[in-house]
Amino acid sequence: MTQAEIKIGVGVGAIKFGMDRTQVLEILGLPTEKELEKEFDTGDAVETWEYQNYGLSFSFDEEEDWRLETITINSSNYSLNGVGLIGKNIEEVQDFIEQNQLGEMEFEDYSSEETPNHELIDVDEANLFFWFTNQTLTEIQMGVQWDADDNALWPV
Repeated sequence: MTQAEIKIGVGVGAIKFGMDRTQVLEILGLPTEKELEKEFDTGDAVETWEYQNYGLSFSFDEEEDWRLETITINSSNYSLNGVGLIGKNIEEVQDFIEQNQLGEMEFEDYSSEETPNHELIDVDEANLFFWFTNQTLTEIQMGVQWDADDNALWPV
């Protein structure tokens, strides 16, 4: 998993949306860090596993029977449609999104004192989030696709 293709709605490399934690363990072994967060409104939990050596993290949602729902990529070793995007500037990523017809882009500014110049391009149709710090792509988050009734479209 040191280099792999990102597939929208499917996963990255051998890791696919819908896998359970045991399946991910079998492929990647123990994560570097684990974090469990409970949502105050619903009481549901999300467990995130970080694999620092791979530049990946995975979130498993209790509401979806602990299946893999979100993948975060922060390493240039991974490519989308054959292009490594981490490290590219906002304009290059915008051009890529347009050329690959990934969907309409929404821009949001998440700058704060702790993280100035922190911006997001949200491509809702593809369930892709491109995070920028100082105009440079530092992280791609992607999630499973959903149907019109809010049912997950699991690829596995």
